[in-house]
Amino acid sequence: MSEEIFREVDDDLRQDQYFKLWKQYGRFLIGAAVGVVVATAVWQGYAAWERGRNESYSERFIAALQMLQSGQPGAAITTLETLEKEAPQGYATLAKLQRASALIQAGDRREAISLYDAIANDTSVERPLRDLAAYMAAQSLLDTADEPTLERRLLPLNQDGNPWRFNARELLALTALRAGNTAKARE
Repeated sequence: MSEEIFREVDDDLRQDQYFKLWKQYGRFLIGAAVGVVVATAVWQGYAAWERGRNESYSERFIAALQMLQSGQPGAAITTLETLEKEAPQGYATLAKLQRASALIQAGDRREAISLYDAIANDTSVERPLRDLAAYMAAQSLLDTADEPTLERRLLPLNQDGNPWRFNARELLALTALRAGNTAKARE
């Protein structure tokens, strides 16, 4: 029986201590819980907003590609130019690459090559996309540029480890064949 009394006293003391702690720190605990809920709601709201924005860019990019496929390069170029200005860097770079392709389709090879060169020289763009732009510029020049110009453009791509090296080697072989150098082309 005496143990039961001691246990009841301990329970009462413990309850009083919990009550004091709750009275002293309860509002902070509630504030922290509300803060976590609000922060989670803000984060989820931002994520939903960003996802919607990216979906909008994606839809506009796909619409531009469909315009290109249906033979409307002028409308596609306009849409892609708008995307370049408004979209985040990833979509902007893809829009520039596609706009250059549309410019070639529209017959403005010079502007397309300068756009490819701008992408290739933009250090804020990831290396594989810069190299792709350099490759596309060289490919666009294949029929008009001389052999040294094409070699100068393709030499940085023709390095071990570069994902575009085999494509660059093909263009170098075509350039050598066009110049009549069959041995170099085979190499």
